Amino acid sequence: MLQLNLWGRSPPYAARSATFQHSIGQLKPDLITLQEVEGRDSTDNQAVELLEPLGYEVRFDPRPGRKDFEWGMAIAARHPIGDLEFTDLGHGGVAIAARVRLGVDELRVCSACPLGWWPTQEAQREDECVKLDGWLTALSHNDKVPPVIGGDFDATPDAASIRFLSGYQSLHGGSTHWIDAFASAGDGSGGYTWSADNPFMAPKATATFAEPGHRRRIDYVFVGSPFKWPPRAIVRSASVVLAGDGGLPPSDHFGVMADIEIVPE
Repeated sequence: MLQLNLWGRSPPYAARSATFQHSIGQLKPDLITLQEVEGRDSTDNQAVELLEPLGYEVRFDPRPGRKDFEWGMAIAARHPIGDLEFTDLGHGGVAIAARVRLGVDELRVCSACPLGWWPTQEAQREDECVKLDGWLTALSHNDKVPPVIGGDFDATPDAASIRFLSGYQSLHGGSTHWIDAFASAGDGSGGYTWSADNPFMAPKATATFAEPGHRRRIDYVFVGSPFKWPPRAIVRSASVVLAGDGGLPPSDHFGVMADIEIVPE
């Protein structure tokens, strides 16, 4: 499974889109969750444009995650996908979910983008992560395979919102547990997906954060807890991808790739 904030059609889009398609052709993820996807409807959108030629089914919701950007959300798979379900997380955040058929099994996949993105807005992200957990847990409570979430959370692993999802602290009088794929089976790196090492992000590191060396892990793949669902989804590995490999990355974010094994019943 691949998670990426696609950064819309920000320039230089022709070069970025070519890099993205080439990288997807090499990585061959079965599932992809995307945020900041430009488009008008289910057929006229950036995810369809980029991924259908590579053999993916795409589900897209055009509702913007932020009022100042007309960017939507997408889920893509190399397997049949059901209809989308949607929730407003509050404070501008959005989550979508759809069932993906994997042989005899069905896996519910969620693309999420809690906002706002400023470091001063953690209280808003906490509200949104509590709502995301409650919504997706209720939606998936009878599922035989744990749901998975890919998202741009704009929060580092030590933030209360991520600690809540990971089961390390309570929020709003409640607690939960999701497996952070990178924390569980990461590649040994810092996992930074929002980094001054990215030439598209580097100017923002100083202009916005006053940190020329700004680096954070803010993009995640989460797998539903074996204490809530049958322990049938095992994270085998996770790594940072789409980092350019010395060339041009396809977005101002790097991606997260997780190898998730679905164990037969």
